[in-house]
Amino acid sequence: MTEQEVYGFGAYSVTEISHYTVSLSDGTRLSAKLWIPDFRRDSSKNFSEQFGEFNFNTYDVHLIGKDNQSDKVLDTDETFPVILEYLPYHKDINTATRDHNRHPWFSSHGFVVMRVEIRGTGASGGFYHGEYLAQEQEDCREVLQWIVAQPWSNGRVGMYGKSWGGFNGLQMAFLEPGESPLKTVISLYCTDNRYTDDFHHEGGTVVGQGLVSWSGEMMIYNALPPPPRCHSRREDWMEAWCQRLRESATSFTSSWTHNQLPGAFWEHGSIGVNYDKVTIPVLVMGGLEDPYKTAIERMARKLNDKSKFVIGPWVHDWPDVSLTGPNIEYLEMCLSWFNTHLKTDDIDIIDGSEYASCSDWPRLQLYVRDSFKPSQLFTSTGEEEEEATGRFVAFENWVETEESVQEAIRNVINHDENIDNCKKINTLFFERNFLNENKISFKPYKSNLKTTPIPLPSHALQGVNCGAWFHYGVETGYAGDQATSISHSVSFTSDPLVEPILMVGLSTCLLRVSASSWRRVYISVKVSDLHTDGTATLVTRCQYDLNYLTPVREDETSKTFALPMQLISHCFQPHNKLVISVSPNAFPMMWPSNVPTDLCIYPEDCRFIYQTETLETINENTVDLPKPRPLLPIAKVQLSSPKSNYLVTKIGDKFNFVYQNDTGLAHTLHTANVKHQYKIRESYTTDEGVTEAEATVDQEHLVVFDSLSFVDDEECSEVGVKITTHQRWSGDEGAYRVEEELGVVWSGSEEVVFSKSWSEVVPRLDHNSWPQ
Repeated sequence: MTEQEVYGFGAYSVTEISHYTVSLSDGTRLSAKLWIPDFRRDSSKNFSEQFGEFNFNTYDVHLIGKDNQSDKVLDTDETFPVILEYLPYHKDINTATRDHNRHPWFSSHGFVVMRVEIRGTGASGGFYHGEYLAQEQEDCREVLQWIVAQPWSNGRVGMYGKSWGGFNGLQMAFLEPGESPLKTVISLYCTDNRYTDDFHHEGGTVVGQGLVSWSGEMMIYNALPPPPRCHSRREDWMEAWCQRLRESATSFTSSWTHNQLPGAFWEHGSIGVNYDKVTIPVLVMGGLEDPYKTAIERMARKLNDKSKFVIGPWVHDWPDVSLTGPNIEYLEMCLSWFNTHLKTDDIDIIDGSEYASCSDWPRLQLYVRDSFKPSQLFTSTGEEEEEATGRFVAFENWVETEESVQEAIRNVINHDENIDNCKKINTLFFERNFLNENKISFKPYKSNLKTTPIPLPSHALQGVNCGAWFHYGVETGYAGDQATSISHSVSFTSDPLVEPILMVGLSTCLLRVSASSWRRVYISVKVSDLHTDGTATLVTRCQYDLNYLTPVREDETSKTFALPMQLISHCFQPHNKLVISVSPNAFPMMWPSNVPTDLCIYPEDCRFIYQTETLETINENTVDLPKPRPLLPIAKVQLSSPKSNYLVTKIGDKFNFVYQNDTGLAHTLHTANVKHQYKIRESYTTDEGVTEAEATVDQEHLVVFDSLSFVDDEECSEVGVKITTHQRWSGDEGAYRVEEELGVVWSGSEEVVFSKSWSEVVPRLDHNSWPQ
């Protein structure tokens, strides 16, 4: 087998254009990197040169200056479909490695691939002020029209990306009419509702471990310098960078904090406001260790019937490299999809892919995990690593599931426990027995005695080992042993299981709650798999302001609430126990209400309703997805080791939760020629009763250019830039307090390039402000 066959490259040779500009109607130029197929050269010889140990400039690379002097490069005898990825992350720094792994591969199969930088980012002109703004989408529309006007375009475009690139792909599918050149989208780790399923808010509560750190990270991206080689002289480069720092090097925290309620701010960019507007086929993928999994399951029930969905065991990384495995041959899956929807109307075209034609794919392919201990790191990246246990399962009729769950909820609320007519829905019952033990039962509690309501006190350790809201596979990201959290919460435990229990899909916790004040009532629910050695794995969770679910009058003494949980896909094993924990706190994942409230729950009126499948059905519908091929090598030298740790301490009456991550210093040698290192330290502090809280987040990004090379100026020696942010988030029951600082210095000399600090007090809103 040749090297070309091992890596799965297609018949075309590839030319990379490292810097090309697209002029918009207002005169702003967006920077792009292009990969162009070229059938006129010997592709086998071209690709055989890519695999030398230190030969990482792996195909023809043309650095095109500001005048786009590239006619001879773009002069092809064919027209091609175009794959567009549209991001604010610097193509020459942040994504150089991953782009190199993937985009030339697609191009070798007969696609022009464009990696475009959003206005105000990277080498693009203009300024940039927030997430998914209307300007970003209008610019993308112009890019789409520019593409179809090119002589090398066949007029059919597919958007592709994960996270931000997954979001804006769906957003453009929502905005573009049927006659648009946008024919399909592949979107990974994305949401249909920016309010309910993103970094900022969850269930009407603020995501404490997420909102602050993400806004600081975006501050750093905004402050990075544009690539020097895209400017004529050093003075021009410095002026462009400093102007960007003055105009748009700000935090997004303010706009997120001022928009505490669902409404127009969050509806913009949320396709869930009208799923029917997405008429083109989309392939949406997510991971069980990723926070967007619930949104992707929801889209599998709501989007058009031409769309397909895959949810694997992955973290927020590509399915072929995720540190949580098993990994799959993701590029071939995308190739099959793009061949089908961009090259021809004949859906049987496969181009040698290991995947069947897209028309044969089930609606949803979901990874169902077997019971696992929290200390296990599922991975498929090394032969000696323990293989992940579980299986991908095909579900053809996923859209039919929601109504069954809603019917079961209505039956329980109406005191009709007979749901035998729905074999895919089961109910668990809460009870407090005569030994004052909190138990979970698979049958209704038969006693006629009404138990005393159980108080729900707050404790700082109810949210311990919650993991990070979002992560790429670092140690601090995974949820750890839940035993301590269980012991400090009001927890209901089953007897040892005598047979496997499958929870697959939707689930809802019904709680009857009383409160001394309904002003601001927060509840966290967690479901854990308790192993025989006493460790417990987090299986699913939720957090809500109950008034976000159902507004409550102050004269109501108690009320029953239905709390939808995050997507669940787990098989509990015999001898383990199932635990459901309820608490008014999940700090730091859920920022506290800061309003003292005496809460109780009534166990005899509480239920846990979940979607299930039989083991026979699971086994009959198991699908084998191909393992990934090796990716195109890249020159990346790790100069110092990455570090990751999570620490919980108590000093006096204060509990401190600390997350620290350091990528180590790495040297990337593909076109960018930069060294880079990213560090973050997040510290979350509260008292034992969680009546007050503070978050402090410090981040640092070091970027060292091997040399500064300008178009019309002499080359300068190595130059390093260090960008730091400091954020402090605190508050009380009446307001949030935000303090932020940004600093940019030359590394080594520490000479200041730019600095800025600001602070703000934002009033907190109570449940009376929620939409009625």
